[in-house]
Amino acid sequence: MKKFLAVTLAVFSLFLCLPLSAGSYTSDQQQGFDAYRKNDWTSAMFFLRKAGSSSTGYDPETLYMLVMSEMYANEYKSALSDANLFLQKFGSSRYAPYMYFQKGRALHFLGNNEDAVLVLSDFCHQNPKSELYASALYWIAECFYNEYNFDYARSLYERVVQDFPADAKATDSRYRIEMIAQREREEKLVYLLKVTGEENLAAREDYERQIKLYQTEDKMGLRKSLSDAEARIAELESLLSAEKSNSAMLESQKNEALKAAMNSNKAAGSTASASAAAAPGQTQVQNSTAQTAVTNTDSKVRTDPEVEALKRKARHLQYLLDERYPSE
Repeated sequence: MKKFLAVTLAVFSLFLCLPLSAGSYTSDQQQGFDAYRKNDWTSAMFFLRKAGSSSTGYDPETLYMLVMSEMYANEYKSALSDANLFLQKFGSSRYAPYMYFQKGRALHFLGNNEDAVLVLSDFCHQNPKSELYASALYWIAECFYNEYNFDYARSLYERVVQDFPADAKATDSRYRIEMIAQREREEKLVYLLKVTGEENLAAREDYERQIKLYQTEDKMGLRKSLSDAEARIAELESLLSAEKSNSAMLESQKNEALKAAMNSNKAAGSTASASAAAAPGQTQVQNSTAQTAVTNTDSKVRTDPEVEALKRKARHLQYLLDERYPSE
């Protein structure tokens, strides 16, 4: 910005040195020039516009100073409009190259970078020896930078640094080169973080799938064990029921044998008493033996340790299922 001001003051000194009469400048022009020298851009724009509205004040110098005041005041739309007017009316003026340069900058600040590149490129082709050549390259690079075309921008920044190391824009170009390098490092870091994050997510999902698979297999194993235990219990209960049926049959046969023996004793004589006495003894022994066998069978069935163990295992498995999967 300081260089632009120096160039403008140099141009201003050119037309001040022209052999003009004392009445060549109007009061508005003089006030506008004074305000410009004091960096009072608002007052400069006011007086220079006022001077340009009259026929005597409508000249290249006044319009050029007005455009420069508008650029410094960030009035880019007005600056672009007045620059186009200048090039239309005073295209052959000595200030025309400077006006092309300011027009390109105004387009850039308005976000129209494509047109700005075209205008500034034309300026560079037509004015290769201009003191603003390095600045024009810098502003072209800025257009590419704002459009995220960092490769083209960096090449132009590097050219400014290499070919014009003493220019004011060389320092700004070095800063931009570092910014682009930092951005590239950040993009690589973001890419690595993204890839690492995707890998971690895939690993986590696989881990969760394995956990669910193990839980399912564990649940199925417990249920199978419970099912086997329940089947074994049902089988033993069926055997117990069959044993009870056999016991009832033996009891019935015992009662029938006792009744038959009693009937035989009543029908026999005294001679048969001894035999009858012996017979009841045998019958009693037989009945006692049968009763003992039935009792032992019932006791064995009722106290079978395998049945009791299976029942305890089934109750334990059911407890594990209820504790681990309460919702089911």
